[in-house]
Amino acid sequence: MSHKPANIVGKSWLFLIVIIGLTGHAFAAPVVEERIPDLGRFEFRKPDKGMEGVIIGASHGETDRKSDRLARAVSDQTGAGLVVAYGFKSKRLSVTQPVAGLTFRRMSARAPLDRGSVFREYRKIVVDTANGELDFYVGLHHARENPADTIDVATAGLTFEQAQFLKDVYIRTRDRFLVDEAIPKLGMALDPLDQISWKVWGVKHHGVLLIAKTGLNLRIPDLFLSPRGEELYAKIFSLWIKEAIRLFKTNPLGLPRMQVKLVNLGRFELIQSRERLSGIVLGAPHGTYDEHTAELVKRIGYLTGMATVIAKGFTPTETGGLRINVNRPTEKSPYSDSRELHSQRAEQTYAAFRDLVFKAASGNLNLYIDVHQYSTENRIQVATVGISRQEAGRIKKLYYEIRNGHLNRQAGIEAADLVIEPVDQIEIPAWAAKAEGILSLAKKSLHFELPYQEVLATPKARDAYARILAILLKGASRFIRD
Repeated sequence: MSHKPANIVGKSWLFLIVIIGLTGHAFAAPVVEERIPDLGRFEFRKPDKGMEGVIIGASHGETDRKSDRLARAVSDQTGAGLVVAYGFKSKRLSVTQPVAGLTFRRMSARAPLDRGSVFREYRKIVVDTANGELDFYVGLHHARENPADTIDVATAGLTFEQAQFLKDVYIRTRDRFLVDEAIPKLGMALDPLDQISWKVWGVKHHGVLLIAKTGLNLRIPDLFLSPRGEELYAKIFSLWIKEAIRLFKTNPLGLPRMQVKLVNLGRFELIQSRERLSGIVLGAPHGTYDEHTAELVKRIGYLTGMATVIAKGFTPTETGGLRINVNRPTEKSPYSDSRELHSQRAEQTYAAFRDLVFKAASGNLNLYIDVHQYSTENRIQVATVGISRQEAGRIKKLYYEIRNGHLNRQAGIEAADLVIEPVDQIEIPAWAAKAEGILSLAKKSLHFELPYQEVLATPKARDAYARILAILLKGASRFIRD
């Protein structure tokens, strides 16, 4: 690979002076180019002083409806660092995420096009450009098709309250600039507040939003691509991003916030109880591997006020072939009969998760609730520690009352049954986590295994069961503690 200043201004120094005058960045860092032979290139520059850790990214350059031009304008106006990728999309290479799966995929030096992704190089350049840690990443993409006049925003590191604040700020900023303009007023769908149509699972759970403490990945319709529209939306996005940075740095409104810990193989996310419920913690230790459990736990925490600890990453994609179990100090080959292996990295991962769970408890860990996903049956299975037959029976009875009341009013959602120890025999008793993991450390524990097809397969089902489980857990937590 080569490193050299990118020839983006031609030979005219006068043109360079004009550009500096328009952007106000006379002392901006130089743009640097790095090439991957036969595949493409990256152009990047460091953030201004005071904006360290903040990066604006355009992962498909000119081929993505000239998103590089918008990214440069936003970088110029905010002082954030800039990373633009060129040439990879035409070769069907992913930039912002690796090729993810249950088995680790090694990249071939002999057949570079077979590798499927240049995320490894993109990650290194983004982190290095941010000066060592990626605090805030903003990715800009234009929609290939234009199904709606809405900006889809995939996020990392935001609570529901922060998402609502940012959405309100965007609308106010947009309306201030477009009062008398014949430019479309684009709406915004921002997760976790809204359901977005963009498929961003890989980016959120294996890609650039996994490695950024906070991230906003925007897919923008083509409705404003007139020169005037580009100019105005560049200003809107720049002011909006500055307000987002202020929110995450100083939290002036005192909104609930997420504490993010980045590690080599993944990330941990902690949100303290909104209702000061000490002693109760809701966890998603396999937030990536057990699909949709991270988002479900985050929503249940919001609905109940319970503290949450979520782990993302730690799958074969990140580890090189094994899954780190996170809620116990072991790792294992997925879907195999092999024994769980103790390793230094598994022990370190478990220790970090355990410490965050106790931090979230704000004292004694009286009740810990683990949420997982499985796909072999259609029952919610609940393994328990410290739960009496009477308590388990009350939980089961309460579940059916809540489930029936909710699903009777909603068509098209399957009704999952519930079995719970010690009143029922269950298929997944979570012996490993009971023997040497997080379930053994709480006074009482509930380990939920949710059937994928009935509970997690569709947005409608996930929303319904998040509400059902939130009411169940809030009610159960009262009599379990009594």
